[in-house]
Amino acid sequence: MKRTSKVLSLLLIIALAMSACGGASEKKEQAGNGSKEELTKITIGVSPFQDTLLPIIGEEKGWFEEEGLDVSFEMLAWNAVMPALASGSVDVAVYNTTGIVSGHNKMEEAIFLYPWNIFTEGQAMMGRPDVGFKTVEDFEAEGMSHEDAVKETALQLKGKTIVTTMGSDMGKSVIEVTENNGIAREDFEVIDMDPDQGLAAFISGTGDAYVGGIPQRTRLEKEGYTTMLVGPDLAPVPINGWISTDSFTKENEEALLKLQHVMFKVIRYTEENMEEVGNIITDKINSETGAGMTVDQFEKYFTEIEDFPGNAALVNENILDEKGFGYWKRTWDNDNKYFVEVDKLIPKEVPYSAFKGEEFQQKYLDKYGADESGY
Repeated sequence: MKRTSKVLSLLLIIALAMSACGGASEKKEQAGNGSKEELTKITIGVSPFQDTLLPIIGEEKGWFEEEGLDVSFEMLAWNAVMPALASGSVDVAVYNTTGIVSGHNKMEEAIFLYPWNIFTEGQAMMGRPDVGFKTVEDFEAEGMSHEDAVKETALQLKGKTIVTTMGSDMGKSVIEVTENNGIAREDFEVIDMDPDQGLAAFISGTGDAYVGGIPQRTRLEKEGYTTMLVGPDLAPVPINGWISTDSFTKENEEALLKLQHVMFKVIRYTEENMEEVGNIITDKINSETGAGMTVDQFEKYFTEIEDFPGNAALVNENILDEKGFGYWKRTWDNDNKYFVEVDKLIPKEVPYSAFKGEEFQQKYLDKYGADESGY
């Protein structure tokens, strides 16, 4: 009995010693970032597109935790972003000014927090091959000016059925390009569907033309559909970035500044490590949408079709300054015109105060400065 007692005592001492060592080791591992209880939790809504998924690279690299953030992601269909924000299932989401303008009158707490992506050439009007649509390039080859070629290309939509996602920048581009080129609203039909559902319907034979996101465009181009009109030929460029609620922003200002600090780091890292990031993003997109996007396509879209400012100085130059090619007020005013006057989806214009980018920018500059580099 005495020997057993001594053995048990010895085992107890060893166990306590190992426990103490383990505890010290655990604290040491967490020392740089604080314990889980000290991390600020943020749930981020993302959609299966090559731009909106970029924040997941920050998680892959551990940069969020280094900044004291405990980030989780929710995969959302594009038209489910605002409902998710309204329900509180996400705190922040990647979305655009068009989405905020379309939904703000129903949810005045919703704000566009900060821009970090200009969708310069991303939108595309895709035509069914058997309809015989001609492209802008086809008309230019006949000797037309670009402006006249755009008009002639758009006029082919008269009497046609277009599949798109209304209440979004995609639907807005359809209304914009038809109205600007003299096609009355009653002279074409719109089938309103989520981008992936719309793509499936379009490929199955529904509609004559389609406007969706880049993954959908990738799939259609690969299968021989006609790229009729792109980018600014459709509508003023969409501006993507963080959206949130006014209350969450006020209560978590420091954490959101850190969130954007990581986002700039992600953009700069992507620019220098395109293949690595491209593999991560395309694997995710293809598993979610079946788009079949390649790393080469990801690189082309990142460098040629969209613009990603890698620091606050570039955001100011390209988006916040009225001389910038993606000046936010130009897009915001166009959003209001579309939703209030053209398609009459909202009762009144959404004020500039729902765009917090300029206020957030000043706070960011105070904390991190303008010309960050590296990662």
